[in-house]
Amino acid sequence: MTTALLDFSKPHVLRSEAEYEAAIAEIERLLDEDVEVGSEGYDRLEFLSVLVEHYEDERYPMGMVTPQQAVTFMLEQKGMTRSDLDEVMGGKSRVSEFLNGKRELSKAQVEGLRRLLGIPADLLLGLEG
Repeated sequence: MTTALLDFSKPHVLRSEAEYEAAIAEIERLLDEDVEVGSEGYDRLEFLSVLVEHYEDERYPMGMVTPQQAVTFMLEQKGMTRSDLDEVMGGKSRVSEFLNGKRELSKAQVEGLRRLLGIPADLLLGLEG
């Protein structure tokens, strides 16, 4: 799937989730191309990175990370999927209920996620931030 390049003929901050997603896709493409320092592609990579960082700081300020966001992030970082949590969480429905914010984590689930994903228990309990 090809994503259209963002149009910055009139420079602006990222205004929507769609622009944010497009910027992320373009950053990934530029990183895959291994653009050369000083090139136009490299300048665009740096520009988009600043815009994405600003968007994330505005929309997802640090300290407001939910246990669900922490688990989802660590799954992505480790190249894992939700199904990799089934055993630790006690089944597919428990994973779904937790990730959809409908269920709190049990002590055993916190310990299992801490071991599997390396997320501090305080964060899994929603105590950090």
